Amino acid sequence: MFAHVDINNCYVSCERLFDPALEGRVVVVLSNNDGCVIARSNEAKAIGIKMADAEFMVRQNLKENNAVIFSSNYPLYADMSARLMNNLARFTYMLMVYSIDEAFLALGNIQSIDLEKHTNAISENVMRFTGLPITVGVAPTMALAKLANKAAKKQKRPYMVLANEEKIKAVVKDFPIEDVWGVGLQYFNKLTELGIKTAHDFRELKADLVRQHMTVQGWRLHQELWGKPCNVIKDVAERSKGIESSQSFNTYQTELSAVEEAISMHAATVALKLRQQKSMALQLTIYLRTNKHNITHDQHYPSITVKVPFAANSNHQLTRIAVQAIRAIWQPGYNYLKTGVRATGIIPAGEVQYNMFCDYGHSKEQQLSELMDSLNDRYGRGTLRLAADSFERKWAMKQEFLSKRYTTNWKEIIVAK
Repeated sequence: MFAHVDINNCYVSCERLFDPALEGRVVVVLSNNDGCVIARSNEAKAIGIKMADAEFMVRQNLKENNAVIFSSNYPLYADMSARLMNNLARFTYMLMVYSIDEAFLALGNIQSIDLEKHTNAISENVMRFTGLPITVGVAPTMALAKLANKAAKKQKRPYMVLANEEKIKAVVKDFPIEDVWGVGLQYFNKLTELGIKTAHDFRELKADLVRQHMTVQGWRLHQELWGKPCNVIKDVAERSKGIESSQSFNTYQTELSAVEEAISMHAATVALKLRQQKSMALQLTIYLRTNKHNITHDQHYPSITVKVPFAANSNHQLTRIAVQAIRAIWQPGYNYLKTGVRATGIIPAGEVQYNMFCDYGHSKEQQLSELMDSLNDRYGRGTLRLAADSFERKWAMKQEFLSKRYTTNWKEIIVAK
């Protein structure tokens, strides 16, 4: 059996946790630079606010409904996510963090246990120790567990357990095919042509026909909906295809120095993520973007992929490469709005192949990066950074509605009087 857990309206729930007065009110959380809606309370959904709605387009609607608006508070959300995952780990021998607000748990063969009580215990335990409302779906496969989770949400239930074929049939009967995990736009179009509207319709297709039209991935999904496991829970580091850090500027950038500072920050962020999952990168992709929605400006979308001489995860090595790359693709005369760094070719840290003819100070750079991590963990992220990443950050994103970092900054911790 597998369990799929996710936080209900994650970012909104994190904000409400530290301000209970927000319960029952219209609440939205905005993306980088307060651009568009990326999280909504149920009350916001009820007044017609949709995901990815531009803030300026729904501003009047939010104002008329006395809405509370927040900028994305990533330190808070990441910390609450870590607390959730640590709590979930108590209920499984294998946990796969799928995103910041969801995870899969391997429950194994626990037929002797009352699954309903066990699932309810997970839900109540998380609420008791983190304060976060979650939904849990339990089933014989990961696809069915995800489906059970969505079905529970639609029925406004804290959890759903599909322990046998009878319960599975009852849920898949009217479950929309477009809401099935793994059915993207391309698969949806193909299935629509075949007259498939529900998960039940999809299950009734012959396996050979599914493989013919949807390749092996579609076939695996088909098997999973029949309760035959084809996906396995993996360590996050094993399944990672790339790590990226990017951000839009708060205003157009026309000076290389400001973009270099931003790219240095992104390279350091990517390096930290690599170290956290004990892996290294063989390639870096660095890119620049103008505003494609502003047709009055000339457009320019340069990018470059650089091979790292030796797989690395140190701030010094990746920042040096990223800065050199941004200088190579920079073109004056454009109004740049976004830049980013993406690491690919990710391998475990213990599998790096070195060159005996090249003097590479790997251990020294590792020690420096680990020392920086230690100091930043103790005194706060960003306390110690490379000189290339300015402390001023005039290009930093706009966050006019930012809440406090209640759990990661001593100066912003809640004080009880």
